[in-house]
Amino acid sequence: MKLDKYFYMFSLARCKHPGCTSYTFNGGDYCYHHSPDKDKIKRIVVSALKNNLLVRDFTIAAADFRNMTMRKGQRISGVNFSFCVFDNCRFENTQLLSTYFDFCLFNSCSFTAIDGRYSVFSGSTFINCSINDSMIIHSNFMGIETDSCDFSGNDFYYSNFSLSKLMNTSIEDCNLKRTSFRSSITKNVSFRFSNPEEAYFRKED
Repeated sequence: MKLDKYFYMFSLARCKHPGCTSYTFNGGDYCYHHSPDKDKIKRIVVSALKNNLLVRDFTIAAADFRNMTMRKGQRISGVNFSFCVFDNCRFENTQLLSTYFDFCLFNSCSFTAIDGRYSVFSGSTFINCSINDSMIIHSNFMGIETDSCDFSGNDFYYSNFSLSKLMNTSIEDCNLKRTSFRSSITKNVSFRFSNPEEAYFRKED
């Protein structure tokens, strides 16, 4: 079975389950959560993330992904992973374009050499995670919470960390030009070798 055919368009159709406003998976009748065959949907997505060079245009909200290594050099575009759990997952040399990870839980995950643009991580929690040697620009980290994380060696140009709670986190050797940390709480956060003077920390900045 060729999995690429499952990722041909982003569906704006709403789930037919009473009271559910989530988007359906790939234009079907139900979202992932209310699908009668959740295992099949997850197998399709997991196989694509492990094997396909291009994964795009689908919604799988509130799923859990554990002990996964994504294919190197992969492009993930226009995918909605909102409210998902990622535990011990590895993204390496991956391109993230307009991909939604809002309100996710990332535990012991790593992002290395990522090219991320216009993606959303807002409201997510990062525990014991690393983002290193990556370019994640024009992206939204608003309202995230971090603990024991290493976000060093990155270009965060024009990204937004406003209203976040950053704890025990290294943001060293990063480009923070026009990066917003307005109204964020920081405790034991290191900006060594970065340029926080070019970032925004106060409301009036």
